[in-house]
Amino acid sequence: EKGHWYGEIWNRRKNGEIYPQQLTVTSVTGENGQLTHYVATMHDITQRKRLEEEVQQLAFFDPLTRLPNRRLFNDRLSQIVAQSRRTQTRTALMFIDLDKFKPINDQQGHDTGDWVLQTIARRIERCLRTTDTVARVGGDEFLVILPAIHSANDALVVAEKIRAELECPFVTESQLA
Repeated sequence: EKGHWYGEIWNRRKNGEIYPQQLTVTSVTGENGQLTHYVATMHDITQRKRLEEEVQQLAFFDPLTRLPNRRLFNDRLSQIVAQSRRTQTRTALMFIDLDKFKPINDQQGHDTGDWVLQTIARRIERCLRTTDTVARVGGDEFLVILPAIHSANDALVVAEKIRAELECPFVTESQLA
């Protein structure tokens, strides 16, 4: 209708790899105003898509644990609270603050401290449903949202699972050697 179209498509390279492409299609008319053909221009936008994804990752996720950060957590929390009000369901919010984490960084080094935080993040995630959210919001602070629970006891059960997971020993590669 407008004589042109612009958008993004997925294309396939000769080697079979699928990649994103920007496509512009323009109609060409002859002297009499009749459509004669279309001209398409295509640009590989793989790099741009990678950069967009990287910006998204930096804006909404903790770079160390890959968990949602405070910004994404707050967004999810407001959505879940609104949904809970609409559906008259309960939501639990947990705050997890690690005791005695600073000595790990001081005595074992930041690489070990980072490994411990990453391991903690994975352990907490294993205790949750796919609808739950865990976020790292500070150095050694994590928040958990448990939407659509039936009772406070449901939250206690999850809290106990998390406590038991975090109580298990943390063994680094250097300790195995």
